[in-house]
Amino acid sequence: MSLNFVFLLILFAAFCHAGWSTIVKKSGNGLAIMAMTSIIEIIIFLPLVFTVPLPSTNIWFFIFATTILHGFYRYSVITSYQYGDLSFVYPIARGGSVLIIGLISLLIIESNISVLGVIGILLICFGLFMISFLTTRKFNRVAFIIAITTASLIATYTILDGMAVRRSENGFTFIYWMLLLNGIPMLVYALLSKNGLRKKNSYNLIDGIVAGILAILGYGLVVWSMQFIEIAYVSSIREVSIVLATLLSFYLLKEKDAKKRVIPSIIIFIGVTILYFQIK
Repeated sequence: MSLNFVFLLILFAAFCHAGWSTIVKKSGNGLAIMAMTSIIEIIIFLPLVFTVPLPSTNIWFFIFATTILHGFYRYSVITSYQYGDLSFVYPIARGGSVLIIGLISLLIIESNISVLGVIGILLICFGLFMISFLTTRKFNRVAFIIAITTASLIATYTILDGMAVRRSENGFTFIYWMLLLNGIPMLVYALLSKNGLRKKNSYNLIDGIVAGILAILGYGLVVWSMQFIEIAYVSSIREVSIVLATLLSFYLLKEKDAKKRVIPSIIIFIGVTILYFQIK
């Protein structure tokens, strides 16, 4: 498969993820939107359950592990958005995960990351952190701690999913079962919680459907791409979504200080460009 095409898929996934995050943030009930995301995943994938082969025994560990981690991740995202603006929380969570994945990839997983690749990853991280701190008038300790927790969860499930899709005999099989199952913990929680799906008139059905589709595309394409490109590169390139997310947070969520994000966005763009030439 053409690496140029894979690169474009990652950029498209970034757009989808930015849209998903914006919907969750702007909704009156993020928990319900997360649950709707899970329902859409089940509606789309469950009818195919008898046509997709079961993963091998060793891959089930990764599926169960990532299902649990995604549950905690989605809850952490909702919680962080309750305490801080999207433009503060989102860049820290994403930038922190890129840094963690990069370090683990260098030290444990991969040896194909070049010096320029490291520079590209660091530029993306630096740009992401700049967006958070340049647009924040007052440091929010609670939001920061939750964002760092979210970053750790993102890094862990991304690495596990990348390893699993590479070890699978058929990458699509892993992606299918992962997407079918990973939203179930959040769905169960949302059904039991009085602030979830049972809280009527607190969420928009269309928003939930769109969020579900965007979530599937936004992460499914990322995991698929990890078969062809280093995990650290994929996770870093994907973070161009932060540029889109900050634009959406300004125009749709009416968050201020958009001008302060121009220079960090340029830095992120330079980092992504460097990585593009490392995968060719």
